[in-house]
Amino acid sequence: MPSMQRTGFGRGAAGSDPERAARHRHDQAVFHRLLALHEKISRELEVLPNGIRARTRSDDAEVVALLHDHVPSMKQRLHENFGLRFWDPAFAELFAQREKIQMELTLLPDGVMIEETSDDPNVVTLIQAHGQIINLFVARGAAQAQQESPLPAAYRRVLV
Repeated sequence: MPSMQRTGFGRGAAGSDPERAARHRHDQAVFHRLLALHEKISRELEVLPNGIRARTRSDDAEVVALLHDHVPSMKQRLHENFGLRFWDPAFAELFAQREKIQMELTLLPDGVMIEETSDDPNVVTLIQAHGQIINLFVARGAAQAQQESPLPAAYRRVLV
């Protein structure tokens, strides 16, 4: 597993703000619990011309509560540029392109539905890759979360 520093827990994510540090620890704990319970999660990914629509669901009440916590928190982190997984090229690029991403989130009784879109074709490529990355997290759990998420060949990086 990547070190705490590499996951962005150090200066980049929380800095010296104890409230942000606590929030980061909470978000990380929720993510790790979801990874541990990945076999209880189902996910449908629909590729749209301008992004994705994904439904992530479970029959397990704990998993639903975790999804209701995790997904809105990740949406908020993107909005605030409160980054994570700085060591992972796809996530670093996602945060770098955050101002070009629109997200609509719906909490469902058994999970969440999220629609991520962009007017920028390059960012659409990134959003669609991110959707596939999340599918891999659901399929493989922590084993996948330890891996870097490659950028699509067609994507033009904004970070060097």
